[in-house]
Amino acid sequence: MKNYVLGLLLVAAFNVFSQDKSYVEYYKLVNKAEEEFVLKMDSSCFMYYDRAFALNKPFLKDPYIAAQIALYLNDSLRFRNYLAIAFKNGMPLKSVTASKFIQERYYPELYKTVARLYKQFGRQPNVDKALLEQICVMCYQSDSLKLKTGGDSQQFHQNENKTREFLIELLNKGVFPNEHLLGIKTTEMWTEFYKKTGRKDLYADMPMTDTQYSEECELRLKCPMNIVLHSQCFFQQNKRALFKAVEMGYLHPKDYGILEEKSILWFKEKSTNPAETCQFPKEIVSYNIFGFDPQSKVQTYDVTAEGIQRADANRAKIHMQKFSVDKRKKELEEKYGFAFFFDFVDRP
Repeated sequence: MKNYVLGLLLVAAFNVFSQDKSYVEYYKLVNKAEEEFVLKMDSSCFMYYDRAFALNKPFLKDPYIAAQIALYLNDSLRFRNYLAIAFKNGMPLKSVTASKFIQERYYPELYKTVARLYKQFGRQPNVDKALLEQICVMCYQSDSLKLKTGGDSQQFHQNENKTREFLIELLNKGVFPNEHLLGIKTTEMWTEFYKKTGRKDLYADMPMTDTQYSEECELRLKCPMNIVLHSQCFFQQNKRALFKAVEMGYLHPKDYGILEEKSILWFKEKSTNPAETCQFPKEIVSYNIFGFDPQSKVQTYDVTAEGIQRADANRAKIHMQKFSVDKRKKELEEKYGFAFFFDFVDRP
């Protein structure tokens, strides 16, 4: 019965959300748009953003970044247009406050405009709720066992292995359960899940280090990524399928790079999970995402001229932004408060 239900979820996900258009050109256009802006700081980037958004369903972070750029350039028409695109594709109203640039320089005066745009264009993301609930259950079980056992028990490993089997079934259909399949993680989504399933928030009694934090500001669905990150073999064993998911818009190139670097940096000679029997990757691939870690035997961060050249060559292969552009984006984040990065790390 369990396998039958799983089969129905997979068929529904494949039939409803299968994207028949490659995202390769979309990534090229968005990367070019970002490069144009960080180099010129003018409106030349917009023609590339417009072509990208006309070509494919955008990752929410992209029209939001475009909206911030328009605001910086005092282009109110384009600001409203790009924010409307984000709202039409399921961006929550609360996510707008993710940008300190908008918070510090334009709130609260701008809020009425933003709220009006959300009321006019805001849409709930078109997702398979049954599949989303299944993923939420898996997330909840994983966190529950991790808090209960410390994340290194056989019970925890067995649960994670089952979840990975589920992810592999999705990958075999050409998809990965992330933003374009299930939307982004929100506080409202989890509140609804707790109410429907009679569960309690596992982290409700834990003090928050950032009182301004909200799920909506992350613009991502991190649970499936966490399940993969906790395995030192999953990425290497499913590398081709994960890259196919990138090219079909089900996994962002930056996320793919994060998974690959971590599969190298976190590798242990002997895993306590008996299902983890892979060998250390033959090729050490560097994207210069994670900085130097003195505790790691292997490094993937090298900012020498040769190291940057190697990282950029690797980034180009997976349609990821150039290191030099990401570095400049980071500088603009620190100087102006732009929200340029929505992933597991806040550095290039």
